[in-house]
Amino acid sequence: MTRRHVTTAVTLLVLVAILVLGVTFGAKKLFEPLPGDNAAATATPSPTCSTKTVRKGQRIRSRQVQVSVFNGGTRSGLADSTMAMLRARDFTAGSIGNAPDDVKAKRVRVFTTEKGDLAAQLVARQFGRRTKVTVTDKDLGPGIDVVVGNSFDQLSPARHVIVVKKSSSVCVPVPSASPGTS
Repeated sequence: MTRRHVTTAVTLLVLVAILVLGVTFGAKKLFEPLPGDNAAATATPSPTCSTKTVRKGQRIRSRQVQVSVFNGGTRSGLADSTMAMLRARDFTAGSIGNAPDDVKAKRVRVFTTEKGDLAAQLVARQFGRRTKVTVTDKDLGPGIDVVVGNSFDQLSPARHVIVVKKSSSVCVPVPSASPGTS
């Protein structure tokens, strides 16, 4: 073997070693979590509202109520335009999107997770006195959930305030937790 063959063999071994180290380091970096991304942050989301007790005779105003609107029909942009109408009445915007496949509405459906939710009643009044509030375990978005269908056209004339008849609690939106207000 000549000196040239030995130099070539050593150079080739060094280059293979560098390649193996690069692949190992690259794979490690590729599959490690992103900076600031930890399981605790995703397991405990920050609250979108804080509970406030309201006594008999006090008022719940539309600006104290967060609403998420979902399109339960086939008309494009229906949830977005409905949210714009509700924001014009000072409701705080929550999420906007399409309703899950198992949740449909012909005109309007209002959902809450709490029985006797006065904030949900205030939202339902915006769509007319016949609009009922449905209590469900399924929470579609922050605040009161509204699913609008193809038959919905506009909000009904309604007050933006509801007077509390017996002491209750309302979930007042936290200012920094309004995803739809960007």
